[in-house]
Amino acid sequence: MPSSVMSLFCCLFMAITFSGIDVAAYPTGAPTTACESMTPDHGSPPSNIPCPFEIILNQNQTFSNGSLKITLQSSQPSGSFKGFLVMGFNKATDRVIGSFQIPSSYNLSKTVDCNNEYENAATHKSNDPKESVTLDWIPPQGYDGDVIFKTTFVEQFTTYWVKQPSEIVKVVASENATPTSTTTDVTNTRPPLPDVYDGCGLSKGCIATPDDCVKSKTCSMMATYKKLVNDHLQLEIYGQVKGDEYVAVGFSTDSKMGSDSVVECVQYRETLEAYQSYNTPQRNNQRLPSNLPGFVKLNSPTYVDGYIYCSVQHPLVFNNTVSFDLNKPHYLLMATGSTGKDNIQEHSEKEKSGMSIDLTKDYSVSYFKESRVLKQLHGSFMVIAWLMAASTGVMMPRYMKKTWVGKQFMKKDLWFVYHRALMVLAWTLTVIGFIIIFIDVDGWVSESISENPHPLIGCITTVLAFIQPFMAWMRPLPNAPNRYIFNWAHMLVGYSAHILAITCIFLAVEMDEAELPYETYWILTAHVCCYVGVHVLLTFLARRNVDGHGEMKGDNPGLKQASLQRQVILVCYICIVVGLGSAVIAFIAGA
Repeated sequence: MPSSVMSLFCCLFMAITFSGIDVAAYPTGAPTTACESMTPDHGSPPSNIPCPFEIILNQNQTFSNGSLKITLQSSQPSGSFKGFLVMGFNKATDRVIGSFQIPSSYNLSKTVDCNNEYENAATHKSNDPKESVTLDWIPPQGYDGDVIFKTTFVEQFTTYWVKQPSEIVKVVASENATPTSTTTDVTNTRPPLPDVYDGCGLSKGCIATPDDCVKSKTCSMMATYKKLVNDHLQLEIYGQVKGDEYVAVGFSTDSKMGSDSVVECVQYRETLEAYQSYNTPQRNNQRLPSNLPGFVKLNSPTYVDGYIYCSVQHPLVFNNTVSFDLNKPHYLLMATGSTGKDNIQEHSEKEKSGMSIDLTKDYSVSYFKESRVLKQLHGSFMVIAWLMAASTGVMMPRYMKKTWVGKQFMKKDLWFVYHRALMVLAWTLTVIGFIIIFIDVDGWVSESISENPHPLIGCITTVLAFIQPFMAWMRPLPNAPNRYIFNWAHMLVGYSAHILAITCIFLAVEMDEAELPYETYWILTAHVCCYVGVHVLLTFLARRNVDGHGEMKGDNPGLKQASLQRQVILVCYICIVVGLGSAVIAFIAGA
């Protein structure tokens, strides 16, 4: 392999390996995972220049039954910030205290529940530039002591300041402040859960998880649907939740999260409600300010013994940011997780239907766990083809021509027999795997190349691999004057296909459909290191045994020793790549 190709190979895989590290941006507000450090996960350190933003308090003393206005603003003319996270801290203990009051209609900020306490932090609602934001903060009932506010400001993605302090505020305990209980036992006032299983497969369609749970009535999440006479659906949402959590159903045209209409069944602070929201193409969930026309609660949402239930009338044709027509088959997505006051948080569990469903006619019982056999076969075939067969096959013409001198099979040198057998195996499995995945996803699935380049790179890899045997079939004789053109073209196409194939396998780890653990990156990285290391070692041995004229030097015993060394290295290499590839296949089979 030329040094330039080898360098490209190494650089490419180093870049891919480190691309697996998550770098997240939250245009709709800081997540609860940022509460502890108050530091954005933007992949860059905080700015070391003085912060151009400040925290202004409307007073430096207040009573525990009063409130305080906090203004976040630029200390420079025309300055603005895109994001923020602010909390009030007990000066003595550095514990987060108090709560923020922000109307749901306020479009600049929203509250965050940090450390399982209600509304004790505030963050941005969008990443639009803001010159100032004003917030109302309420001290804890009966609190007496000093409070300091700390704010993280985000000016640009890589420009931010963490925990900028305010002036100290004195909170005086009010004699009239009498703490009151904020929790009441309202379970007995709620209606019992309807029998959501009644009519499944007969008068309504049902989709649930885990498998076979409908018959035993033990589903952890479930959605039912049936068409009403007024061109609406009756939709029931049912699931297991704990505390402030939600169960939600999404309608998707492509089985992937993004550009979906969502119905939420939510419990927040002992309040149950059904909402509509929208998953943006960037996979952020945005709750609608008001439910769409035709969306009607058929029963009051209820929560009993750890299960929540909502029943709504839902229009079949509607516009939720984009147009939807549920008369056409759609995939159903379902998820559960924690919720805030104004929007649901990232899911802790998620499911998707294995195929699109006709919600107006298909009144069957189905389950979210789709058959993954074709995806698993596709992944396994590609791993065998490229991590095992091709990675070994490319070694033969470069390093093994002088290894089995005088030994042939069917009048062909052994190195060529092994090379051809391994590359034919890689070619066959690649073509079969390519066909399998197209059958599994029902043809080409249109999606952003920047978000998921795996399909496009996979197609390019398959095309390059497909033409290789035809190029070999038309190769000129060894002594032909243009033979070097074939040699270079065959090598470049082969190595390009190999590099792109391994790239594709790296990219597959990040795909939701693959369901592969993060440890797969380490196995793939070990494979690349082994591959590059063996190339370097064999190149060193080859040059050591070649004189200045490119001829093998040394006596016959020396040649035999070099041949034996190459064979030992090759056997060790095969054992390693087969072991690493088998580990990846085990991850695929267990996904």
